[in-house]
Amino acid sequence: MRGEKEPKTTMKHGIHYNLGMSEYHSWKLDKANLKAGPISCSMLKDFAPNPYAWLKAPERKATAAMNTGSLFDLALTDPDAMSETLVVSPFDSMRTNKAKEWRDEQLANGKLIVDEADIETATLAAQRVREHEIAGSIMQKAQCQVGVVGEVNGIPAKCLLDIEPSPGGDWEEHLFDYKTTSGGLDDESIRKTISNFRYHWQASFYRSLKNKVDDARHCEHFGFIFQDVNTLEVRVVVLDQDDLLLGNRCITKTLCEFVKCSERGIHSRYKSSVSNIKVMPYQAMNEEEWLESEF
Repeated sequence: MRGEKEPKTTMKHGIHYNLGMSEYHSWKLDKANLKAGPISCSMLKDFAPNPYAWLKAPERKATAAMNTGSLFDLALTDPDAMSETLVVSPFDSMRTNKAKEWRDEQLANGKLIVDEADIETATLAAQRVREHEIAGSIMQKAQCQVGVVGEVNGIPAKCLLDIEPSPGGDWEEHLFDYKTTSGGLDDESIRKTISNFRYHWQASFYRSLKNKVDDARHCEHFGFIFQDVNTLEVRVVVLDQDDLLLGNRCITKTLCEFVKCSERGIHSRYKSSVSNIKVMPYQAMNEEEWLESEF
């Protein structure tokens, strides 16, 4: 397509400060050449449930929620890139062929299509984070959009850290990711969000890769700055160490499977097997309780 950027084929091993989302995401995995990488956490989460289904699936398209998250992320961690990343549509709708052609060209160039109100909201959201008593202290003098490039069994691996707090402060042994949510900031909602999106996998992958590549600094903990997209309320949480270890076990197992597939190819797990399947534990518990209840 006219104006489309050429994808990156590799990135240098090491820590890349102020890398930016556009450059980071331009280095993509070729499913026909798994050994060339790069391995990323988002890819591993899609790969883990069924490698064969992942292989056959088309490239995932960004949802409205993902676009909102990207916009808020830019405003907080890379505001200087907003002018070159964001475009405001000159069309009232995308129904005409001309409008669709414009839209497709912008997306091919890695642009994020927004309106002025979206930009104002995202800018205000970033301000609320920086004004927050705890989140503000984390953001002060922090490095943002830190690219990390390493390898796993000779296969390139990458991650992009939203926030690396400044050394010497209260948060120097932590790494943080910024997350937008519409699911609530209470304990139960945050736990559900972390579980549903497997953020503990991400925390483990990011921390492990960063510690493996970075000889100058070691981080023990991983946290999240959550922000409600509706109220712009902010909450800082640090992931429990047991859940960080759980994420590490899951990532390790998935990496082993990925490396195996890179050597032997990807084949259906179910081609020549019959499995004994049980209902989910919560369903069994609910129905046992129902059966034991009085009618």
